[in-house]
Amino acid sequence: MPSPHLAENDSDGLALMAYLGWLRRRWWILLLAAVLGLAGGLAINQVQDARYTSTTSLLVRPLGSGAESNPNAKVNLDTEAQVVRSLVVAERAKGLMKVTTGGDELVKSVTVSVPPNSQILQVAYEAGSPAEAQAGSHAFAQAYLDLRKATAQKSLENEVNALKQQIADYNKQLSAVAGRIAAAPANSPERERAEADRSVLTNQLNGLNNRLSPLVSADSDPGEIISDARLPERPSSPNRTLNLASGMGAGLLLGIVLALVLDRLDTRIRRGRDISDRVGLPLLLELNTRPPSLSVLPATHRISRELGRLRNVLLSAVPESAQAGRGRQLLLCDGSAGTAAGFVAANLAAAYARTGAQVALVTTKPDSALSGITGVAEGRHSLASVLRRDVPALKALAPVPGLGQLRVLVPGELDAEVELPVAGLLEILHELTARFDHVLIETGQPTQAVEAQALGRYVDAVIVVAESGKTRSGEITAALQQFEQVNAPVIGAVLAPRLPAPTGGATRPVAAAGSTTPATPANRPKPRPSPGPSAESTMVLPRMQSSRSGPAAGSAKPGAPGKGAAPVKPPVGPGKPQAGPGKPMPVNGTGGTYRSRGDGGDGRSYAIDSGEDLG
Repeated sequence: MPSPHLAENDSDGLALMAYLGWLRRRWWILLLAAVLGLAGGLAINQVQDARYTSTTSLLVRPLGSGAESNPNAKVNLDTEAQVVRSLVVAERAKGLMKVTTGGDELVKSVTVSVPPNSQILQVAYEAGSPAEAQAGSHAFAQAYLDLRKATAQKSLENEVNALKQQIADYNKQLSAVAGRIAAAPANSPERERAEADRSVLTNQLNGLNNRLSPLVSADSDPGEIISDARLPERPSSPNRTLNLASGMGAGLLLGIVLALVLDRLDTRIRRGRDISDRVGLPLLLELNTRPPSLSVLPATHRISRELGRLRNVLLSAVPESAQAGRGRQLLLCDGSAGTAAGFVAANLAAAYARTGAQVALVTTKPDSALSGITGVAEGRHSLASVLRRDVPALKALAPVPGLGQLRVLVPGELDAEVELPVAGLLEILHELTARFDHVLIETGQPTQAVEAQALGRYVDAVIVVAESGKTRSGEITAALQQFEQVNAPVIGAVLAPRLPAPTGGATRPVAAAGSTTPATPANRPKPRPSPGPSAESTMVLPRMQSSRSGPAAGSAKPGAPGKGAAPVKPPVGPGKPQAGPGKPMPVNGTGGTYRSRGDGGDGRSYAIDSGEDLG
């Protein structure tokens, strides 16, 4: 059961860090997209022709007979802006510019804007040269003022002519009334009516003269240019800065989308929450510190302290064996090809050993880096020699320098081409669990190493070890499916950081799959000198007495059960012979001898045969 302080909390801060980590992992995509965006903006700047813009500001005054009497009168500048861009003004501007371009084409280059709360029009003209832009802006502004003045004068003339015509009509009527007055007798009603008509006509005529007098002397003032067009010093388009910024922004946006898509398609495990979110497997521990090398780290190292806490969790989470005197068995398998399981298994075994418990560490991987990690030299005693029954398992164990309670069974000359005999492995494990408090087994991927699935059903707990940035969620899912088929007790996963490459003799070459030619001596590492038998290399310390084990299981001789304890026997199926000293080891229900790659004079790979000598 995972401990709460070991699992990653699902908080907003961690989610933000996850997104920042995602951007950090895909930084090269963002950089490339930004560069491409800048290149696109630069290309647009090069393709576009330079355009220049000049602006003329006009103060527009109200026109008409009521303008002088009402000083607060204002002009509808939105309407006047449309007048500036009319074809009539364009034709007048064409004449002022002395160009042959049509008025409809000239209008396309004009932009009129109205500043808020003002009586000003800003006429901007865009052209291919500074001089053309200046001339065009001034021409349209002047043409608009000329048109407005001409329109106002024509309107004024029409009004003056209309008043003069009315005055002439009234003068005719007044002449007729004067004749009627002269013809009528004095004090007659006709004379009184004529005099009354003359008075009315005189008043109306005076009113018309009063209206005509200011119109005759009036001068139309449509407005004036308050800021004439200037010669532009730099082009207004293309806006190089805007194009470059827009290109970079578009590139970054495209890069973020592309990076997000690639990150969603990338199933590699990068943080602990990926395991629980994608696979649904509990996370026991996430190691964030990258180790300096593949080795057993000192107790003060951060990774050692984290694995020490994991050890405490496992001591309470993994149940004790129901069989008295039997130690716990813990299987650690790789989530992907690599050295993660070996590194975690070695340092976790060291954490167990530092508590005073007796720990055995076994690996079934032919290319395991466990020898280089623990510093145990591979001699003539190894897992391969134990499977050949050349030496007992207890004698093949080698002590780890500096950790007397930790013993390691190195793989030796195992061959990855041939399946390991599971019955023999179970016999070895049961022999070790009778003498050790904890037995840790390192295996390869369950999809590659068949013995991982087979051993998983017999151990007390199984832990899948993933390597950050390397293991994919699909590989962990496939491993879980293999273990589920045999009801193996998978309790969780450990996420290791990206580990450094193994050094020295951490791996050994094996023959290519499907090839009958073994690895040549030139490719095979030179065997180290085998140390002679010594008490340190052959003796296993007796186990500590515990309340669950009854009589001391470690007081008996190697290979013999302790007093009061049942003899340890490997589980065998119905009809399967049980292996014993001096008997061939049962493999898949048939008798045979396990041969390693180093046996025989011809250097052939080991195989299960009938017990006869090879060649």
